[in-house]
Amino acid sequence: MKDQREPRRRWLALAIAIAWQAVSSRPAAAQDGQGGSVVVSGGWAQAVPPEARESRGFLVVRNTGSMTARLVSAWSPDVEAVRMLERDPVSATAFRSPPEGFSIPPDGTLTMEPGGPHLALDGLRQPLGPGDAIRVFLRFERAGEIAVELRGHDH
Repeated sequence: MKDQREPRRRWLALAIAIAWQAVSSRPAAAQDGQGGSVVVSGGWAQAVPPEARESRGFLVVRNTGSMTARLVSAWSPDVEAVRMLERDPVSATAFRSPPEGFSIPPDGTLTMEPGGPHLALDGLRQPLGPGDAIRVFLRFERAGEIAVELRGHDH
């Protein structure tokens, strides 16, 4: 007599394999980083034509701790310079470097997005097209350095 549970086991094994493949192939997983109570997620960069030398990077920084976190600088081996920029409070169209970095309050979030705070990626060393990636290292006052991957997207 054949075990009736065998077809169920096969379906379960197939379902697990499909779920594992979906989870392990998620591109966003490589973009995320964490240091202490600071969690960085959702990183991406503006895809640009091959001849372009500048792009912009965007991400979300979440402070899960009980003390203010401060993002003080950023750098990348894939670009000549990374500048942190925020909208200038005096001019509605200009951006400026935050004088003391970005402060993220306890249980707060910093969202870098188009039209708002972002990373200026100056002097791309290689083209940044859709799907291409660059590494960026974020330096926090207490949490230290957190590495993230920014993938090029057409947004």
